[in-house]
Amino acid sequence: MFGMSDPNQTLSQMLRYFEEGRNEMVEVMASEFTSMLLANKQRDGAMQTLLVKGVRILAEVLSIRNKHKLAIQATSVLLRERKKLERILMQTAPTLLAKLTPMEQDFRTIGHVYMKAGKASKARKFFKKANKDTPGNVAALLALCQVDGTKTKYANLLASAVEKSGPVILENGVYYIRPEHAPGSQIDPVLAVLETCERQHPSCSEQSGRIRKECEEIANGVQAANERLQSAMDSLQPKHDYYQYS
Repeated sequence: MFGMSDPNQTLSQMLRYFEEGRNEMVEVMASEFTSMLLANKQRDGAMQTLLVKGVRILAEVLSIRNKHKLAIQATSVLLRERKKLERILMQTAPTLLAKLTPMEQDFRTIGHVYMKAGKASKARKFFKKANKDTPGNVAALLALCQVDGTKTKYANLLASAVEKSGPVILENGVYYIRPEHAPGSQIDPVLAVLETCERQHPSCSEQSGRIRKECEEIANGVQAANERLQSAMDSLQPKHDYYQYS
């Protein structure tokens, strides 16, 4: 079914359906796809890679469809099969390890599965793992704060990561906080945490004020839409007019 004779084509089709929001179809396909690959006990690195990708999709779509118990089971399979994939690649193609989906991303995916299932302590655990794996992870720290809502005690950690992330960036009409070496976020959910935290950490109000000020300056043309990129481009400009010597 679904062209399972070509696993690569099946995976591409699943991804396309997932992007289109055809979640019921994706669930059926991903369930069959992962069951088929798990039944093959002689998987090489390529097949193991496809399995990990398929299980990742399965966990996400099950969570979206509120099948929380099955989604949690799928995340356990994801962690187990990812470890197997890493061992295979370490022995056969270590250069490919760097091309795997970042571990922090899988930790965040699992955290969101647990959060949607109402398992707050487990969700916190995996969001913390994501930030530990990739420090300054605004996306993970934001999710960590969202677990507890306005009562969160982690807002100061988010504010610290936001401060270290550099200036606000405007892309395609949307404002972002984006660290150079870690996942970022659109500003709206970040501001929602920083401006409503009941613990009122001073750093939260400082960073929310900075964000709003920089958005206003970008809108008014006072600050570059991407100041980090602009600074890098400026550094490439010649410092002297060499024609004056001709």
